[in-house]
Formats: sequence, structure tokens, C-alpha cells
Amino acid sequence: MKDNKEQCNHKYIIDYSFRKPSLFFHSLPCDICKQSINLSLPWRIIYWIVDIMGFVLAYIVSTSIHIKFLGNTFIASILIFVLLIWFVQLIIKLIFKYGKWVEVAKK
Repeated sequence: MKDNKEQCNHKYIIDYSFRKPSLFFHSLPCDICKQSINLSLPWRIIYWIVDIMGFVLAYIVSTSIHIKFLGNTFIASILIFVLLIWFVQLIIKLIFKYGKWVEVAKK
């Protein structure tokens, strides 16, 4: 930590997709002070809902749209699915950027 008297404003910024943790992560290192941090429970629930429901809704939307491109609908469905998943990843980035982080208790 910077100083014992100065509190760290914990952050975990997802710049690239490989920094996105799995759905059931336990703790992450703070980008500023390197201490183990975790999202608070309401923010973690929002993260789970956005991640799971975003994938399910992207699948439903992409399979229900029938746009013929080069004779079949597969290419259009894949493009729509990737676009919607990319949008969900942007929302998850915002959750990690503006969510409330708490320190993980040492055992």
C-alpha cells in the first residue's frame, strides 16, 4: 500500500480480454497496491447476471434472426452473436471499473 494512513482506492482495470477473470473468481490483485481485493456482493451479483444473461440472450437473438448472406444464415448469426458478446464485455469492463472493491481478509 502507498502509506498506512492513506487508503488505497482499489482498482482492477480490464484493458485486454485476457485480464478478464473467470465467472467465479475469488480474489484479484489491486492494480495500485497489489493487495488481494474482491467485488462487493451486490456488484458480484450484477457481474454474474450480466455475464450469464448476456451470453444466453446473445445466443437466443443470434439464432432467432434469419438474414440470408451468401445463401445461408450462419455467417450473419455468428456476426450478430460476436457483436452482442462484445457489447456484454464492454458492460463487464464498466462493472470492474466502477464497482465497489473490498479487501479480502487474510486467513
